[in-house]
Parts: sequence; C-alpha cells; structure tokens
Amino acid sequence: MGVVHLAHDPRLGRQVAVKTYSLPPGLTQDAKREFQERFLREARAAAALSHPGIVTIYDADEDPELGVSFIAMEHVPGRSLKDILQQQGRLEPGRAFEIARLLAEALFAAHESGVVHRDIKPANILIREGDGAPKIADFGVARIAGSELTRDGGTLGSPAYMSPEQIRGGPVGPQSDLFSLAVILYECLCGERPFKGEDLPALGYAIASETPVPVTKRVDSLSSGIDLFFERALAKDPSARFPSGTAWSAALAEAERGETSSPGEATIVESARGISLPAAPERTGRGRRRPWLIAAVILVASAWGLYWSQHRKAYLKLDGKSNVKAGTLTLLVDREQVYSRVLRAPAKSGNVFTKVLGKNQETFQAWIGVAPGKREVMALVATDGGGAGYKDSVVVDLEPGETRRLNLVAGRTFGSPLSVEVD
Repeated sequence: MGVVHLAHDPRLGRQVAVKTYSLPPGLTQDAKREFQERFLREARAAAALSHPGIVTIYDADEDPELGVSFIAMEHVPGRSLKDILQQQGRLEPGRAFEIARLLAEALFAAHESGVVHRDIKPANILIREGDGAPKIADFGVARIAGSELTRDGGTLGSPAYMSPEQIRGGPVGPQSDLFSLAVILYECLCGERPFKGEDLPALGYAIASETPVPVTKRVDSLSSGIDLFFERALAKDPSARFPSGTAWSAALAEAERGETSSPGEATIVESARGISLPAAPERTGRGRRRPWLIAAVILVASAWGLYWSQHRKAYLKLDGKSNVKAGTLTLLVDREQVYSRVLRAPAKSGNVFTKVLGKNQETFQAWIGVAPGKREVMALVATDGGGAGYKDSVVVDLEPGETRRLNLVAGRTFGSPLSVEVD
C-alpha cells in the first residue's frame, strides 16, 4: 500500500521515517476526499498516543504537489521482530516474555485512548538496536487499510495473526489485538505459529475452530501455567480472553514464574479463568495468622486443583495421509465437528508403483483438544462431484491431560478407502 523512506527533519535536525500511501487508480474525487479525511482522522488519533512501546507519530498530511498522503514518525534503528524470527527461528523464553509484556502494556495505553491497532504482527514490531526495546508501528493505519477504498470484497490484514472475529469480518476490539499478540508470543517461543493452513480457507478454519498444540509440548523448559495462559489468551470467544493489556501482562508474569501468588500474599489465582481467592489477613496481635482461614484457603486450593486435574482437556494428535484428489475430510467427536480439511492429493503419474509407494499422497497433522472420557471419533470423507463418500469411526477412552495419536488414511488404493485408528 505504501513505501517507507528514511528522511531528515531540517527544523529539528533529526532522522524520521516517512511512510507514503498511494491510492488505487480510478477513484472518484469523492472517494479520494473520503480517504484523505479518514487518513488524517486515524493518524491524528494515533499521534495522540504517548507510550515508550509505541512509535511516535510527528505529522500526517498530503503533499499538494505530488498528491501523496504521508505520515512522518519516529525513526527506530534496528530490525523488525519478523526479521529476527526469520533469522533465529525462535527467541529465548525469558526474552520472549519480556517483549510480550512490554507490548501488552503499550496496547493497554492505546486501548485506553480508544485506538485499536487491528494488524498486530511481527513485521509491525520494531526492536531497537542497543537496548532491544520493542515498539509497535503503524498504529491508526490498519483501519485505513481495511477500508472499502483498498479492498475488493475481502478481509485485509495478516491472516496468520488475525483473531477469529477478524477472520469472520465481525466487530474488532482490544481483545483482538491481544489475541494477535498471543499468536506472536507463541511463535517466539516455538518457532512456528499456533494455527496453520495450506490456503486461506484452511487457515481461517484453523483460527476459528482448532485448538493449538500446547506450548509445553514444544518447549520443555516452560511451566504448565503457560498452557493455561494460552488457553485463555487464544480463546475463540473475545469475552473469554483477558480484559486488558495489563491483565494479559500480569497473567503472563505469573505463568512465567510458575507461581500462583506474589510475595507477601496468599492469593490463589487460576490464570486461565481469572478465579482468585482473597488473601489471608495479616498476623493478629499475638503474631499468628488465623488458622481456620489458612486451612480454608488450603482446602479450597486443593479442591480446585483436584477439579482442574480431572477436567483439563485431553488431546488427539492427528497424523493423516490421503490420495483423494478432490474432497473434504471432517472429524467428529461424539457427533460434534472438531476438524475439517479440504483434500487435494498431489497429481503424480498413475502407475501402480507410484500408488504403492505413496507418492501421490498428501500428509497433514493437527492437534485436537477434547474433553476426557470415552469418546467416539468419526471420520467422514466427501468427494467432489457427489458419490456416497467414506466413513469410519473408533472409540477411545481419554484420561485428563492425555495425548493419543490418531492415524487416518483416506482414499488408498488397497484395502478400506478410509480408516481411522488410535494408538
């Protein structure tokens, strides 16, 4: 949509970044005027933000000679988080947590001012050289990019980091930015994003419907509290997520420490659901705490721990193979859909050796969170062009927190055209 230039401000003798925007050809004068008004309104709202974690905007206007709209902003020497992840793959957990907490506080400041970014992604996070301070760029710009002036019936932005409500084209608020930040933190820790898809529809389905692989299954050194943090931070329903950037940051700090209380307090917090119990009172005149209240806190904490251990999710790790040329795979657990995928096996030569060796197969994986207990897992394959399709099912008894492997083969040449088994 535009180009960023490194420029010199002669009045203050400083370097600035100047981002220019080009309008698509063929717009009417009314459309151009609408863009200019919206552009200035959004840029001025972003310019009102003042936080060390947000790139400062100095000016926004239109060059009368060139007819080009521009924003002049703080120049941040360094690299984007996208460049760093592409080079390093992932970040050391302590550094990833530090960056994420600072960004959450910056988002809180913006949201308190009524500004929602709408395009939080690694490319819009700048890491300043020297002190490594993170800064969010392009505040106030994403809403312009999503206007009718710059799209043609689609949802613009960076789909891999979008929230479920953003993918669906629904109302977007602060919880959407915080969802995107959680996706970035997951990528910083694991080296890959929590939701994947071979094309835009598959990616959109994954974001809206699938449960990501728990972080602790990818990074051994993390505490189990991190999984609970992500369970809430990546909740599909915005109202189930953290209510603000400060709450997001505080919950992450607790999960990182692997603690449920801060020094001097007896507060018990279940990070993924925001449940807290009051702390025990200070010592009485005799220098002792009230033993009945301490016992009550311990009892409630133990009961909650027992409840959580019995009700936490189990996981099915799907390992799939298919040579179906055109069709759709659907997985159901107790008759409720939990996963869907468009099947498109690669086109290879049709000789029997190719088929036997599996050269015409596609492979795929997914992690599916389900409630523990005895569950029926059913696989359905509908082929394009009609036909009866295929169906197979298996019953599996899952313990809380258990992970089982789900093997699926669809459209094979010999044997059943669809089989699903659990290791």
